[in-house]
Amino acid sequence: MRQLISLHVSFLLLMKLSNSLSDVIVPPGSPLTLPCKSHDVPELDDAEHSWSFQSSSSPNATRKLGTSPKLSLKWAGKDDEGEYTCVTKGLRGEDRMKYSLKHNVKIATIDDFKEWQVFTITERDTFTLPCKPITPKAASPPTSGAKRAKWFKEVEGMPEPMRVRDKDELDVQREGLYWTNGNDTEGDWSVDVWNASIGDSGLYHCHFQEGMQNKSVTLELIVEGLPPPRCHGFMSPWERCEDQEGRGTRGILSESITEFSAKLHARLRESKSAENLLYSPLSIAAVLTHLLLGARGETRRRLEDALCFPPMYACSQKGMQLLKSDVKDSVDIASQLFYNPERILSQSFINQSQEFYGSAPDQLPADAEHSLEMINNWVARSTRNKIPKLLDSVNAQDQLILLNAVYFNGKWKVKFDKKSQTAAFTTLSGDVVPVPALYSSKYKLAAEYNKDLKAQVAVFPLTGKNRLFILLPSTTLSRDLRELEERLTYGNLRAMAMNMVKVAAQYMEVTLPKLKLDVTTDLADLLENIGLGQLFSDPNLCGLFSAESDDTQPSLSDARHRASLTLSETGVEAAAATSMSFSRSFSTFSAMQPFVLLLWSDEANCPLFVGRVTRP
Repeated sequence: MRQLISLHVSFLLLMKLSNSLSDVIVPPGSPLTLPCKSHDVPELDDAEHSWSFQSSSSPNATRKLGTSPKLSLKWAGKDDEGEYTCVTKGLRGEDRMKYSLKHNVKIATIDDFKEWQVFTITERDTFTLPCKPITPKAASPPTSGAKRAKWFKEVEGMPEPMRVRDKDELDVQREGLYWTNGNDTEGDWSVDVWNASIGDSGLYHCHFQEGMQNKSVTLELIVEGLPPPRCHGFMSPWERCEDQEGRGTRGILSESITEFSAKLHARLRESKSAENLLYSPLSIAAVLTHLLLGARGETRRRLEDALCFPPMYACSQKGMQLLKSDVKDSVDIASQLFYNPERILSQSFINQSQEFYGSAPDQLPADAEHSLEMINNWVARSTRNKIPKLLDSVNAQDQLILLNAVYFNGKWKVKFDKKSQTAAFTTLSGDVVPVPALYSSKYKLAAEYNKDLKAQVAVFPLTGKNRLFILLPSTTLSRDLRELEERLTYGNLRAMAMNMVKVAAQYMEVTLPKLKLDVTTDLADLLENIGLGQLFSDPNLCGLFSAESDDTQPSLSDARHRASLTLSETGVEAAAATSMSFSRSFSTFSAMQPFVLLLWSDEANCPLFVGRVTRP
């Protein structure tokens, strides 16, 4: 009884599957692959396959083709047209099964293909589907009360007539199809699809008469959904930093700013190879970190990479807040964002700017003159008038202006002579020029030769846990200064700052040029060179704006940085705003040649200012 049931089931399956037939049409010269079984047929154990072929040109002759699970032809031609049959035998459990699958292959001719135009539009668009006879004047006149063309749309493969309205019905309903040219007097039977929806997608047919012939135009319309708002998914507030005490955050931030300093200097020394250089990596990092607060997506990733932060680092904002608090006794750090009143900032960005940077964004006045005055007044206040003006003009189209100011005023812990001195300074060109100088015949100073930097390094202690490093290249030649600057890497800077703490101070004769540096740097090229070119084209700053704000994103139009530093008998005063060979035993230290300086905060453990002096 069991054998009878088994054979009966096999027979039913065989009868069912031997009638399976697929029609395959392929262009001539195309590759062709045919499966031996359809996807709904169960797998058989110990399966065996056999292929046979009956050519369309010789239907009475059958040819064996092979025993593979798939039949493949590299190039299908007219001789390959016909019926391909694959028989599969095998076991299903204890039952022996036999399946058959047929493919009717036809090599296509040009008549097998239909050509039509495809139009892709967006939801809610209004679009014209064209339908014009080749010779409009030859078109048949319309029958009484009838249009010259009829429109159909395919629904489940069947054409259904479409109602086309006249334009005077637009006031009633602004959806569906409307005649483009009213009463069709010019032989143009195009229609307008108003307020398109996804459901309007499909194949359309326009049937008309041209002379005595019936003609048809086929068009395909693809209506794509409205893209989500640009800032969709990017408007959440900056995430919370779990390290509220800053135990690890301080270390990460100081390392990042030091590495960022080395990166900036590598770019700046290339663009300004022989002139005085002064900038505050802290100020530039602070303004970019404030911008990072509103950056999302790829823009956030690029900013974090440029600033040398870990990716998706939640504590960068908290870290900047902690750094500002740590150095408040000797360094003033201020940030401010000015924005066009046409923009609506998100409340979370306003609140977090207040939390992390101590200021809420300010609206710009309506006219450019008052905007310029407001910005420069803020800069002057924040730098205690060391930088009375940062910008020369403000464009009425400016959407966002982000500023940061750093002011430092440190006193020498070891004083210089109060009596004025003049000393000879040797420039890179070899010229010797007299300049005002600071001098002490007996100055207690830590100095040593740094083999990694190939420079003599001296450190001058300042009030408020700050130090001024002076780095002298081996000679006054430009190549030695260049080599020194090339060696100002992150690792060498960190090692220098740590090692100089261990160097014992000795009394020596010291001469430094008095300095009053005031250097403005155009940051546009610099930002481009550190991977932030996107800020000038299409940044994702969705975290700045509310959902009600204009969906277009502002891009950076200007970026500048101005730094000022004074070196006098009193000490070092600095501000920043953004928009001869010698031996190893020293009895003297004279910086009357081109040198590099670093103003270092031991509290923040990173450089506040970096400069190069080639001519005081």
